[in-house]
Amino acid sequence: MPRLDHENLKKATVYIGEKNYYERQELRELFLAQGLKQVVCHANIEGLRNLIVELPPDLMIISDDFDKEIYQLVKDIRFQKIGDNPFMLISMIVNPNNGAALDRSIEAGVDDIIIKPVSAERIQERLRLVTFHRRPFIATDGYVGPERKGEDPRPVGRRIPVVNTLLEKVNGREMDKYALKAAVEGSLEQVLQAQLDSQSFRLGEMCERLVLAFDTGAITDDVQADLTSLADVLRDASTVAEKLKDEDLSGLCTSLAGNVDQIATRYLNTTEDDVGLIRKITMAFKMAMKSPPQPDGQPDALQLS
Repeated sequence: MPRLDHENLKKATVYIGEKNYYERQELRELFLAQGLKQVVCHANIEGLRNLIVELPPDLMIISDDFDKEIYQLVKDIRFQKIGDNPFMLISMIVNPNNGAALDRSIEAGVDDIIIKPVSAERIQERLRLVTFHRRPFIATDGYVGPERKGEDPRPVGRRIPVVNTLLEKVNGREMDKYALKAAVEGSLEQVLQAQLDSQSFRLGEMCERLVLAFDTGAITDDVQADLTSLADVLRDASTVAEKLKDEDLSGLCTSLAGNVDQIATRYLNTTEDDVGLIRKITMAFKMAMKSPPQPDGQPDALQLS
């Protein structure tokens, strides 16, 4: 296994988000001392976000008090809303007395948490950890990030080894924008498919709960809220399917979401057809995930009535 040294770290890029000038400079010096040459610091989240869009780093380091939007920034990166590499390494520097930051960092999908105070030895140790021992990712409709064994109660399916550009560069591989695009796409397809699997599971749960409510006459405001949530999950699934270039599934989910929105407006006066549609959503979704496109561009699962 290669060692981390000045020679093989010099091509890696690190971005640092820290609002305190002195702590920002101290972090920069600590990383430069490890042999890194490309260390870019930002004092505000907007500048950091713009830089990620322009050129994603191999590793991003953020302090827990950098900005109130840091957790959303991490989540947006993981869900491919910002930048070209949702799998960049992300470490959060956390005050030991800030338990909320610890929990929120994990939920957002960071790779590593560095507890303050930060030292040269700690930086070296954590660099080695994220470079050579990165955890595989899991993906659900609400979370994309490293698997947290013993810490993560959410049910998971596949565990996905994702590209680690820091490791690639340590191993001497050149990672230009074309190599990065190819490496990211290889991991991304698995992540998106895992998200679809998770959305299928959620759709099943929600539809089952709604059908039970309609069958038993237990129609409360919670039913309307569940219908709205069901439509939102279908729209999210449509977005994922579009990224996978599955136009049939994307179109089906968009159509179903519109139908469910309409049912939500009349949830106290639903028809048999309305309830019948909800009964069929889960099966239609699963069939569309597995079915090849039909000659007319419509999957068989659209025949819901």
